[in-house]
Amino acid sequence: MLKRYLLPLFITIGIILILFTQISIKDLYRLLINVDPFWAVLGSIAYLLAIFLRALRFRWLIHSREILLTELFKITVFYHLALMVLPSKLGELSYPYFLNRRSGLGMTEGLASLIASRVYDFFIVLIIFLFAIIGFQRFLQINLPLTILFSLLLTLFVLFVFFYMSHFLRWGSSLIGKMAGWTGLKNSKTLLWTQRKIHEIAEDFYAIKARKTYYSVSLASLGSWVMIFSVFYAFMRGFGVEISFLKVVFGSTIAVIANALPISGLGNWGTLEAGWAAGFLIVGLSKEEAIATGFGVHILIFLVCALIALICWASINLFGQGQKQ
Repeated sequence: MLKRYLLPLFITIGIILILFTQISIKDLYRLLINVDPFWAVLGSIAYLLAIFLRALRFRWLIHSREILLTELFKITVFYHLALMVLPSKLGELSYPYFLNRRSGLGMTEGLASLIASRVYDFFIVLIIFLFAIIGFQRFLQINLPLTILFSLLLTLFVLFVFFYMSHFLRWGSSLIGKMAGWTGLKNSKTLLWTQRKIHEIAEDFYAIKARKTYYSVSLASLGSWVMIFSVFYAFMRGFGVEISFLKVVFGSTIAVIANALPISGLGNWGTLEAGWAAGFLIVGLSKEEAIATGFGVHILIFLVCALIALICWASINLFGQGQKQ
């Protein structure tokens, strides 16, 4: 268990140390201490709206029963905070865990709604990134038609897998059962449990698709990402960086993609900053400015999320454990 946490910690520290060979802690301190309060507040409000829209999206993806939006908002806040502090992408599993503990919803349904939300995020970010690439063709010197074709094929593939996920999972569950029979392990509790859980997730995906909330979830996803990019823009302006919204979208999308890579770091520290530096170097920021603002924006987001989580935690303890549906 200790090794499981030490490796992500060492990876994160390694990336951060490499980045800090290009800037000093004093540069970062001056950036944070001189942030414009007006832009900091605007960015915080945009982050609050992004969390709200994602909670609303989860409400439309959960199929078995209605859960109070206020309850889902708290769960979403805790989930986003966990993404920034837990190692090796374990933060992703915090959402079905919190959903189960706070609302009594099954882990498999929580996991299915989380995967579905991530698929919507993939589509929205990919579309935004394609538009951003078109605006920065001369910097990237890429074959635009080939890039669009590859992105279209990737989108169609993921869309196909998403819509037929319940079928694939049922086939997987059936295959596990057959393999258990072939290997003489048909009475294995572990295999039976795995087969049952995969079948339950398949049923949850089928129920999510049956609700046909594609448009509402897509709009909520788009709105949440517009708010996230607004957070980045507001904090950059708060740091005194004169930059267009389009450049912020392109540079930060590189950071989002880097953060999605299967790198076992501590939360999203280090990987996000590295992607941020790469993206904003492309749009014209200096190396020092790109690295320092990456750390600065990440720290501000963490502080805002931690403060909202603290308020949510206080409300739970002051006004009871909340209504369970």
